Amino acid sequence: MIDFLETHQYLALAAYVAVEEAGVPFPVPADTAIMLMGYQVYRGVANPVAIVLVVVCSATAGASVLYWIARLIGPRVLDKYGHVLHITPDRRHRAERWIRRHEVPAVVIGRLIPGFRIVITVVAGTARTSFLAFLPSAALSAVIWVFIYMAIGWALGDQYKKFSSAINADPRVGLVIVIGTIGLVIALVAFRLRRRIMRRLRG
Repeated sequence: MIDFLETHQYLALAAYVAVEEAGVPFPVPADTAIMLMGYQVYRGVANPVAIVLVVVCSATAGASVLYWIARLIGPRVLDKYGHVLHITPDRRHRAERWIRRHEVPAVVIGRLIPGFRIVITVVAGTARTSFLAFLPSAALSAVIWVFIYMAIGWALGDQYKKFSSAINADPRVGLVIVIGTIGLVIALVAFRLRRRIMRRLRG
């Protein structure tokens, strides 16, 4: 995969992300592929703007395909085989009510969690949530996703390969990274807002 991405770069990245987002699993997650492209930015052989555009477009397109597959055939499949996956009608209805109530934050945040991105797309489709709300939510989530992992690949520099191996070995490492990054962003935003409020109060 590394050789393929290094040789074809943007085309390979687009295909890899789109196929995975459409529900086809790969032994190496797309998170690692984006980190690799961040490493390529560090080396000066890839354009970060192009990477963001490619990932956001291909991830949103792939997720849209999976959404419609789940929306069209998902309910029938769950009605017939849900018991095999221990998905009772009660559990299914509760999950569908939850995602309808919190669709935008559920899609944006849920798709950032390693191993949960595909699941939240399927749930959104089977629950027949609004596609007009799902589409921008998936795109926004993809923007955050690509920035996080591309920045990690760039920041790690020559340590990229060791770190990517750790993520492949244990997906919880990726979860910790995402939660930590989101927490840091929230803390920075809160700090800036606090400073603005204090200035206004003093003024």
